[in-house]
Amino acid sequence: MKYEIKEIGASKRKIEVELTAEEFDNFYAETLKNFTSEAELPGFRKGKAPTQMVEEKINPDALLSEAGEIAIRDSWLKILKETKMDAIAAPQVEIVKIAKNNPFVFTMEVESLPKVELPNIREIGAKVCEKQEKVEVTEKDIEDTIKWLQQSRAIMIEKDGGIENGDMAEIHFEFLSEIEGLPKGPQHDNFILGKGYYINGMEQALLGMKKEEVKKIAGEVQMGGEKGKKEKVEISLLVHGVKKVEMPEITDDWAKSLGNFENLAGLKADIKKGITEEKEIANREKKRAEVLEKINEKTKVEIPVSLISREETALFENLKSRVQAEMNMPLAAYLEQIKKTEQELKNDFKKVAEQRVKTFLVLNQIEKDEKIEATEAEVSEKVEQIIKQYPDPEKARKEIEASDARAYFTDEIKREKIFKLLGC
Repeated sequence: MKYEIKEIGASKRKIEVELTAEEFDNFYAETLKNFTSEAELPGFRKGKAPTQMVEEKINPDALLSEAGEIAIRDSWLKILKETKMDAIAAPQVEIVKIAKNNPFVFTMEVESLPKVELPNIREIGAKVCEKQEKVEVTEKDIEDTIKWLQQSRAIMIEKDGGIENGDMAEIHFEFLSEIEGLPKGPQHDNFILGKGYYINGMEQALLGMKKEEVKKIAGEVQMGGEKGKKEKVEISLLVHGVKKVEMPEITDDWAKSLGNFENLAGLKADIKKGITEEKEIANREKKRAEVLEKINEKTKVEIPVSLISREETALFENLKSRVQAEMNMPLAAYLEQIKKTEQELKNDFKKVAEQRVKTFLVLNQIEKDEKIEATEAEVSEKVEQIIKQYPDPEKARKEIEASDARAYFTDEIKREKIFKLLGC
């Protein structure tokens, strides 16, 4: 096989390929053999007819076309392996010459990852990452966590009297208003009064109500998030249960019950350590985002439109799924609320998509230039760290091996090495 690669754009390549007559005849013979194994001719069992007889009965164009497809696939895989070309998608093929006992000539146009001209990444990394922000954990941070732990360990006691602020209300309700986007049918919820509820007016209506009490109430729901339209609604409400919430007393004994802590001071020290680590991680991620932004600004690359379009579609499909799952709302209703068309929404993703693709191209180029790799041993070590966190390690191991998790861990390890190189 002979081939020549020509650049016809920043990220497009044209590959002119020629197989010798002998090479193509091998593919032709392989294709004919496949046809023969499936052929059913009078007087012969399936697959037992002579090859020459099968060839005479088959449409010659169909036979050549199939042989050509097999030859093209084989040639493309060999070219990819030899050139290590970063192809974005399958090539567009045009057959120039195809005939039995003749050379097979065809061209392939393929879009590949573009050339990326990086700035001095080490210099940028040094400027951005050497300035480390000091992490501070306040007493309020610790007390807020203590309060959350206290609330999570609260005891619920059945109550016969009316609901008061601080009580747990167990309710069944149904929207009587016909408004697009509202959940239909009976709804169930448990919540503590006084903490705010997504239906304005619900908490006020519940105050004083007792178990099994029913009434219709008027409320207001904000559709589509914080900036969405507010809709007035009528609701049928039933109190299924009322519970008094008793908080545990914050003492040394309570702290001991939460884990391996000698006293409350030990718990607070552990909380401070955890919050410190969380803030350090947040700071590090902030620095990493900043260094990538600075590198992106000074990187020269012509981004293929197809990559941006693909990322826009991914962002759009992700939003569509979230709207359905988190807001229980069809996309059409959501678009109506935000007063945008589907195309306008996709256009909003254009800048984000472009930045994401550019970041990918930058990281990919750094990986190539610096020969950054993740060894099998490193990936296996990462897998072992992950499965230790599961109650059934062997089940977790099988699930990881059956998924593409190892590929994800490989990328994660290489990414960490890139940021270490940059000083972040």
